[in-house]
Amino acid sequence: MNSFSRNEDSVFDHVPLVVYRCTQRGIDRKFEFVTPFVHSLLDLTPEQLTQDSKAFFSRIHPEDRNMCLRGWENHTHLPVTIRLEYRMFGEGNRVVWVQENSVVSAGSLENEMVCHGVLIEIPNHQQIKEELHRWDRELQSLTSNLPDIIGRFDRKNRVMYLNRWWDSVDPFPPEKYLGKQLIELGVSKKVADIFEEKIQSVWSKGISESLEISHPTGQGLKNFEIRFCPEPTIGGQILTVLLICRDVTNVRMAELAFRDSDEKFRQLAETVDSVFWIWEVDLQQIVYVSPAYKRLWGGDPQKLMNNPFDWLTIVFQEDQSKVENLFLKRIDAKGLDIEYRIVTRHHELRWVHNRTFPVKDASGMIHRVIGIAQDVTERKKWEEERLRGAKLESLGLLAGGLAHDFNNLLTAILGQLSLAKFTLDSSSPLFNRISEAEHASLRAQDIARQLLTFSKGGAPVKKTVLLQEIIKENVQLVLSGSNVRPIFNVADDLWPVTIDAGQICQVIHNLVINARQAMEDGGECIIQAHNVKGDMVEHSDFGQMTLHAQDWVEIRFKDKGVGISKENLEKIFDPYFTTKSTGSGLGLATSYSIVRNHGGVLTVNSALGEGSTFSLFLPAIPIQEMAYEVQERRVKMGHGKILIMDDEIQIRKVLGEMVETCGYSYETAKDGEEALRNFFEAWEVGSPFSAVILDLTVPGGLGGKEVLSRLLTIDPQVKAIVVSGYSNDPVLANYQEYGFKGRVAKPFNLVDLSVVLQSVLE
Repeated sequence: MNSFSRNEDSVFDHVPLVVYRCTQRGIDRKFEFVTPFVHSLLDLTPEQLTQDSKAFFSRIHPEDRNMCLRGWENHTHLPVTIRLEYRMFGEGNRVVWVQENSVVSAGSLENEMVCHGVLIEIPNHQQIKEELHRWDRELQSLTSNLPDIIGRFDRKNRVMYLNRWWDSVDPFPPEKYLGKQLIELGVSKKVADIFEEKIQSVWSKGISESLEISHPTGQGLKNFEIRFCPEPTIGGQILTVLLICRDVTNVRMAELAFRDSDEKFRQLAETVDSVFWIWEVDLQQIVYVSPAYKRLWGGDPQKLMNNPFDWLTIVFQEDQSKVENLFLKRIDAKGLDIEYRIVTRHHELRWVHNRTFPVKDASGMIHRVIGIAQDVTERKKWEEERLRGAKLESLGLLAGGLAHDFNNLLTAILGQLSLAKFTLDSSSPLFNRISEAEHASLRAQDIARQLLTFSKGGAPVKKTVLLQEIIKENVQLVLSGSNVRPIFNVADDLWPVTIDAGQICQVIHNLVINARQAMEDGGECIIQAHNVKGDMVEHSDFGQMTLHAQDWVEIRFKDKGVGISKENLEKIFDPYFTTKSTGSGLGLATSYSIVRNHGGVLTVNSALGEGSTFSLFLPAIPIQEMAYEVQERRVKMGHGKILIMDDEIQIRKVLGEMVETCGYSYETAKDGEEALRNFFEAWEVGSPFSAVILDLTVPGGLGGKEVLSRLLTIDPQVKAIVVSGYSNDPVLANYQEYGFKGRVAKPFNLVDLSVVLQSVLE
């Protein structure tokens, strides 16, 4: 540390940064100076690094070593500023992300480099990427903008490198200094003699020399502190002498509290987008705060100097009392680690992580406290999102179970109603009453469907439907009780579509909720739906989109709300992106995913102050298939013997009555083991079942998927129908991949079951 005074070391001893100087050849890095924080970061002492030239490289993560070597080598023009981000191993092989920023110049030996730099841990790599990019850009221009004059001299007092000279702010080109004596650069003979005497003293004694001189510049007479430092090779032989010439005019004129502040620390503090501050214990006053306090927080540094607790006015009101109590109790004691919220000058709420590091004097008394306050808003959002996701996952499990039980009840109700309806003449008054009850039960499916939107859904379970009523019912449901009025322009001849009705209802809900929230003062939400032929061009804010040869149904949702800015439009469908303080950022992302899984397209057009239009395109049923798909369905009769497995006795009873009504005989089983026994016994006596109906989920026993895999070993041609109250289970969506020949999602009626039975048996 022979180029730093003790006062300067005391600052670096407590700053969570590693500042170093070293020479490097390949994987050998010989440290000549390194701050003590390296032990906390990498579990290496400064002595280990100065004694073992391979110690540093061995701590670099194996996957990042080649990248580091490429970053340190192959520089054709020196000096150069480099920035690298890589992983290292700390205490207990903990992986630490670090950023290295250094100025590299040529060493005395071939392929040797001299590096001056800083190593900082990146506690949340992605979160502070933008801050580090800013730091990187500034460090890259270090050699041209550093206020210090950096030079290097050989044994004959010839200049080997200069970044600038005296009061010039421009980089000094090599052709103006390389190989020249100081007097050739315009230095007076008196000053040149003093410089050369100090340089020769360093050569002979091998220790640093320093002096302070006054020198005229374009801005008047200034004080310069000049240091001459030996630059030894790995073998210890001095190769060059480093000159560091610093303007200390302002330092000498500043208050006593600033005299031992190090200019390099100041530059680092003012580079990163974190607030650095220094508290003087004897003065009970903040004597330094970095520019980020004003630039990012909107605080007034002068007010803070006059009143050390003025910063509390920026703290969010709900956090002020807690923060003030902690700081008053612990500012002069042990370190503090606290997170709280602040309100910026743009009235934005941000989270701050504030840490303090006490600095002790020679007697062991705390005489100064250094603080670092970092903006951790993005991390807090991520943590809150994880917590919200865990809550939603728990709610999803509960909702899925409730929907399953609810669908089982509806199956029993609908089954009995459809059986009763089947035995009546359509002219009977009771027929109409049962039809109304059946319709009401079918409407109750919406409740189960909404519950399932909270649970984890698989691929869409599709069926062919007409959208007219689905659109109107769901829009009216969302806008009910609000100050937004729906206006429908839905074509009567909409083509049918094959969709998962529950998932598409969720998309409609999300789009209409967005329109309602965009018009807080009320207004009109216009819903248009019409048929669209393929090979047309749709214009959206994402550019032109061609709908290729296919028939489509387009549904548009228009509002006259606040609109969406152009920059936000590019991220509108990204997961977790939201402009609402209470939003999760999942609604539009989920809608986009659902539509894509249906082979459809979701687009948006919007402008600030003019409103937004979301357009939903769904593939329509081809014209030639339309009549078959939407024809009136009725009970299909058949014959054969059916095996029914379900753990609910009511479901087994109603299923038995339904298949019997359709002309079949049946047997029932309460679980997978009983179903396997019944199937095998019938197979052995030569009276196999024509088909089996298997419930997908049997608590505590074999479910439909497991039972079918065993049945296929008995009869590879078994005709199995899967039934489940989890209507969004992926087995229902892709039943053929699991060996099933048909599927029925609970709840269902007599017609639904008869159609599937006939289809499977035929």
